[in-house]
Amino acid sequence: MYKNKKIIAIIPARKGSKRVKEKNGIIIDGKPLFQYSIDVAKKSKYIDDILVSTDSAEWLNQAIRLGCMQVNLRPNSLAQDNSKTIDVLLYEIEANNLKEKYSAIVLLQPTSPYRTKEMLDSAIERYFENNEKSLITITECNEQPIFMRTIENGKLKKIIKQRSDVRSQDFEKIYRIIGNIYINNIFEINEKTILNENEIPYLIDKKFAIDIDTYDDLIKAKEIIKEVNNKWKFICFTMYKKILVIFTLILICLKNL
Repeated sequence: MYKNKKIIAIIPARKGSKRVKEKNGIIIDGKPLFQYSIDVAKKSKYIDDILVSTDSAEWLNQAIRLGCMQVNLRPNSLAQDNSKTIDVLLYEIEANNLKEKYSAIVLLQPTSPYRTKEMLDSAIERYFENNEKSLITITECNEQPIFMRTIENGKLKKIIKQRSDVRSQDFEKIYRIIGNIYINNIFEINEKTILNENEIPYLIDKKFAIDIDTYDDLIKAKEIIKEVNNKWKFICFTMYKKILVIFTLILICLKNL
């Protein structure tokens, strides 16, 4: 809850996948992919409830055991390759009467698993500080669209009408949508809503810009997540050893009293 306004996180995790089979449930460092979104939402100081929208009974039961809302399975008609996320949100809002209880929806896509509690809470604060205007995460882009082209009838065609003889130091900063966090007013979401056109930007570091769509993306995500988890395990082990040394010294001092 943020200033008396309740917030629900929705995690869309359909079982099917076109490029990477059942990618939302792939095990990475001991946990299914969708659980990373659940875990960060549980750590948030603002998110009140978590809803996992899925067509998999196994994944739904696992989500409920982790403390998520008990809901029905998503219908098969909303679990197809061409199913739109906005349609899934509208279904869950209506099926579970979410407007009666919540003011904002935080959409956490399982395919963007690398988030922190601090990032999530800061994004929520930014959303409310901007009068609840829709928010989306972005990151700075290295590539400049001025150098990008399409090919039509065997010839290159610019995607933007601008001269390409600009000095690199004169380029404006360009950002690309990451969308590992979307925040929307629950009463403003409708069938015309385009989530990638959310208004307020929340800038994140490039290292968080993971979007698993291919096996190459999956390999990269596994490497990053394991690296982060190993770092935390090392920090915890180091702290444990320090505490053990301090405790031992205290015992020695007590014996010598």
